[in-house]
Amino acid sequence: MVWNIFKHDNVLVEVMEVKIAAIPALRFRPKGTSSCLPTVVYYHGWRSSKEFMRFSASILASYGYQVVVPDAPKHGAREPLDFDQPDALDQFWPVVCRAVQESKGVLDAAVDNHDADPKRIAVMGSSMGGFIASGVFAANPSVSCLVTFNGACSWLKAEEVFSRDAGQKRVDSLLAAELSVYDLLENRHVLNERPILMLHGEADSVISIEMQCMFYREAKDSYCEHPERLKLIEVPGVDHHTTMGMFELAVDWIKQYL
Repeated sequence: MVWNIFKHDNVLVEVMEVKIAAIPALRFRPKGTSSCLPTVVYYHGWRSSKEFMRFSASILASYGYQVVVPDAPKHGAREPLDFDQPDALDQFWPVVCRAVQESKGVLDAAVDNHDADPKRIAVMGSSMGGFIASGVFAANPSVSCLVTFNGACSWLKAEEVFSRDAGQKRVDSLLAAELSVYDLLENRHVLNERPILMLHGEADSVISIEMQCMFYREAKDSYCEHPERLKLIEVPGVDHHTTMGMFELAVDWIKQYL
């Protein structure tokens, strides 16, 4: 029944299954629009898919934005992993890195084939999608703003926390070097005071808020002229979830900066 609810027509938003840079995706647009639109590329989390983002993407599109939700590598319609296998999480960083490597093609296709305004593109992501979105922000300096839910903007800081909690070093020097390519702290020169909103459950037991706190403390020196453009909001008592209140704050951020 839940699946059928997601499939119901929306009187305000048109939803289409598309291929964007050969990647299966859902595209959301306000009904009756044919012009170039500000666009949000929205990345889903681990074990999820584009289909599970229909509700939140529809809400965002109803405010006048085009929203593109691609399936992450090894998720959804892209030969998904068996997530119940004990070694499935070994694919976390390869999936995240590949999604970022694909992002330029996604952004270019959004502009060339789907009427995205090239000067008004944002990236957003939840959980693993927050990791991906921050990497896309690092790799594509033309992106206007970033919103993450329960993600991490510094991949190396995140891996420090993961390794500490696991009681052992989890990545070798080769992978660490690859992570640094898309780590926003390692690439502060691309920040240029572009707006970043981090929304995170204070009680997150999956992706510790400590990761974003570490990023925020070190990145805020790069926002001297516009400190209001870098914001971390800790949501008391919330575990690894995106609440409607958090999403409302994200919409307000997009409305202000996109």
